[in-house]
Amino acid sequence: MSTPSGTTDPIVLRSLNTAHLGEVQPETFRKLMQGIAAIAALTHLSFLCVFLWAGVDLLALVNVGSVACYVWVFFVSRSPRYRIETAWTATVLEVLGHAVLATFVIGWGSGFHHYILLVIPVAVVSPIRPLALKAATVLAVALTYIVLDATLRHRVPPHVLPAAVQEGLYYFNVFGTMLILTFLAGCYYYLINQAHAALRELATTDPLTQLRNRRSITEAIRREEARVQRGVPYLSFVLCDLDHFKSINDTRGHDAGDLVLKAVSAALSKGVRDVDFLARWGGEEFLAVLPDTNGDGAALVAERLREFVAALELTHDGQPLRVTTTLGVATLREGETAEQAIARADAALYEGKRGGRNRVVRADALPVARAAVAAVHPAELPAV
Repeated sequence: MSTPSGTTDPIVLRSLNTAHLGEVQPETFRKLMQGIAAIAALTHLSFLCVFLWAGVDLLALVNVGSVACYVWVFFVSRSPRYRIETAWTATVLEVLGHAVLATFVIGWGSGFHHYILLVIPVAVVSPIRPLALKAATVLAVALTYIVLDATLRHRVPPHVLPAAVQEGLYYFNVFGTMLILTFLAGCYYYLINQAHAALRELATTDPLTQLRNRRSITEAIRREEARVQRGVPYLSFVLCDLDHFKSINDTRGHDAGDLVLKAVSAALSKGVRDVDFLARWGGEEFLAVLPDTNGDGAALVAERLREFVAALELTHDGQPLRVTTTLGVATLREGETAEQAIARADAALYEGKRGGRNRVVRADALPVARAAVAAVHPAELPAV
C-alpha cells in the first residue's frame, strides 16, 4: 500500500506538538550535542599533540581538560538522567575559556577566536529556556569576540610560535571552524526536512488507523484520473463500509469501535498492492483506489478484502467482536469523473446493505436507472 510520506524520525514527530519555530527539541538537541562533543574532543586531542610538540605546556594541559570535558559532555548528553542544559553550559564555558586563553597565550594570528562564533548558531536553535538566557548567551559570545578583537589583535603574545607553525595553526582552525559549521548546517537541514515530512504525515494520515485520510487520497485520485486521461486503460474504486458499526459503538463503547477500526485497517492494508491507495474515507468507510485494474480485477480485490475482515477474531473486555463489511466496486468509465465513479460504488455498496450485508456488489451489475441516479445525485438514494 502506498504511504503518504517516507519514514519520519519519531523524535521529530513526537516533538511537533511542542515545537517552537526554528529551534530543535531537547531529545534532538541531545543528539546534536553528542555530535558536537565527539568532533570537539577529537579536535582538542589534535591541539594537545600540537602544543606538546610546540612546547606550549600550559595550553597542552588545558587541552587535556578540554578533551575530558567533551568526553563528559558526550556521555551526559546520552543520558536522560541529566539535564541537557548542564552539558550545554559546560560546552559554552569551554569554548569561550579555551578561545580566550589560547588567543591570549599564542596570539590572535592562531585563529582560535573563530571557534567563539560557533556558539551563536547552536544557541539560537537550542531549546534552552527562558529565551532571555538564550539571548544573554548570544550577547555574551558576541561581546567576548569584540573584546578579544579590540584587545588582542595587535598584541604580542607571551608565547610566539614559529611563523610556519602559527600560519599552519591558523588555517587548521579556519578549516575546523568551517567543518563544524558544515556539520551544524547539515544537522539543521536534516531537522527541517524531517519536520516538514512529519507535518506532511500529520496532514495526510488518519491518526487512528494510520491510513491516508480523505484529503490525501483525493490528491492521489486526481493524479490517477489524469493518468487515465493520458491513456492508462483502467482505474477502479472499492468502497467499504463496516456492517452494524454504530451498534458496536453504542453497545460496546467507543474503545471497542476504535479497536475495530484499527484491526480492519490492518486487514484491508494486507489485501491491496503497493501501487494501490487505501484511505479512511470517513467514519467507518474505507476507500481503495486501484490503478490499472479493471472491473473483474477490482471485484476480486474487494472479495479478498471482505474475507480478510470477516476472518478477524477480535475481543473487547473479554467478549468476542464479530466484524463484517459490505463493499461496492466501480470502474471509471469513459467521460466519467472519479466522483461519479465513487458515487456508483457507493450505490453498489448500499445495494449490498439492502441485500443482507457482508458481500461485494459491482456497480456495473446495478439496474441502469439506479446507477444513473447514483452517479448524478447520490444523496437521492434511499437510506438503508
